[in-house]
Amino acid sequence: MTSGKAKAPRQTPTEGPAPSRSASHTRFKSPIQRAEPPTSPGVHAPSTLPPPPFESEAEVQGLEWWLGAHMHLASDLLCLEQLVEGFAEGGAHPETLRRLTAQAGEVRDALYELYCDAADPRMASVVASGGALEQHVRGRYAWCTRIVAVLTAIADGLRKGGPDWGTIKAGFRDAAECYAGPSDVLRDAVRGLLVDFASPVEPLRNLPQDLEQLFGSAERLHETLASRFADGAPPSMRPS
Repeated sequence: MTSGKAKAPRQTPTEGPAPSRSASHTRFKSPIQRAEPPTSPGVHAPSTLPPPPFESEAEVQGLEWWLGAHMHLASDLLCLEQLVEGFAEGGAHPETLRRLTAQAGEVRDALYELYCDAADPRMASVVASGGALEQHVRGRYAWCTRIVAVLTAIADGLRKGGPDWGTIKAGFRDAAECYAGPSDVLRDAVRGLLVDFASPVEPLRNLPQDLEQLFGSAERLHETLASRFADGAPPSMRPS
């Protein structure tokens, strides 16, 4: 990846809460051409497309697994978004499902930000097989895909007369077992890269923020779900 990497301009929003980073489907240019995000807050439609190709296949060597995982998650999340959009306004369950679906979308978008960063050659040590970022990202995709499956089961159950809460709670417990919180090891690995994070022309200057965005978005989704599927308590889908 060249030193001129910039994020693509955001699209004009239509509705929805304002995420702190761009939605992944708004990237019409390669990560090399990404432009800095606008200073004014904006809103974005949910991601519906996988990441676009880079300008050179050589720049994503070894990241095919990441692209495949992202396409899988984006596709599953799109199906969930369509189910949730079909519910009438109002009602505790649909409103909470909308909130949780939006939080899952924030995780997806944070993962995509890091995917764009990962094409930089200086990231090779952390994205290689067994690297700190590679291991964390693989686990994060596995966890978020399971969470989306749980939310989809709830949405499908609500459309068919009532979810099977026992099965759904078991699905959440299965997902929670593969959840890993913020990693100091990964933070240290990022800080150890040969990157001048203070430079305004450094392509990876936003890498620490991108990493914290992933940590924060995943933690919010995990904590929200944990509060609703606490052991020994009936599932609560009421928004807090």
